[in-house]
Amino acid sequence: MSIPLFVVSDFTGETAEHVARAASTQFNLDATEFSRFRYVNTEERMLEVIRNAQEKQAVVICTLVDHQLRRLFLEKTGELGVDVVDVLGPILDVLQRRIGTAPMETPGLLRKMDEEYFKRVKAIEFAIKCDDGKSPELLTNAGLVIIGVSRTSKTPLSMYMAHKGVMVANIPLVPEADPPKELFSLPPERIVGLTIQPEKLINIRRERLRVLGLDVEVSNYAQWERVEEELSFARSVFRKAGCRTFDVTNRAIEETAQEILDYLRE
Repeated sequence: MSIPLFVVSDFTGETAEHVARAASTQFNLDATEFSRFRYVNTEERMLEVIRNAQEKQAVVICTLVDHQLRRLFLEKTGELGVDVVDVLGPILDVLQRRIGTAPMETPGLLRKMDEEYFKRVKAIEFAIKCDDGKSPELLTNAGLVIIGVSRTSKTPLSMYMAHKGVMVANIPLVPEADPPKELFSLPPERIVGLTIQPEKLINIRRERLRVLGLDVEVSNYAQWERVEEELSFARSVFRKAGCRTFDVTNRAIEETAQEILDYLRE
């Protein structure tokens, strides 16, 4: 047995089709024929679909958020004897009654929310893959590359901005290793350098060594000469890349991130 199912929506129709397919799997149907009618948002288009459904004796599953269009759709299908399932109407009516305000009646809001969610997930995965100089071959896919010496908060800043949906990579700068050549092929506006006052950096590094149980006095990681050498090297890389720099001294991650986001929007 085969039953034509018409999926009708004023947007893409994905919600209605999911409902229709979920219902059809509960029956032993040999060949359920699905036809999706997207962007049905005019009376002319609506009547065309209804007449088509009448001719094919189809069951119509609709998700129309515009209440006037939905009311007219239900009236016309009723007049022509077309079987119709209104997926959103009853839910919207109940919520409107309970909340006391009318729905926005904007098609595609769920899809926009889904797109934003998956954009953030993709950005987070990218930030992890390109953390601390890994996967330099992917730098051309980055919306932003953060460069700076060790302990300037490159990783937490990358992850924070990834949660905002920005595709971020970060690269540590050390005098003994040249930055990846891919970095200098990027437009300068897609690179930011992080600077910090040497005194602050020394304190941060000393605390890090203590946490790791290492001798602060033995390691040159937190010595003034080494810190000055690294910062000088970083400044030379910033100049070569032609990038904007941001001072992270005594700044919260959120503050720096907002400044960079503002810069990216310029």
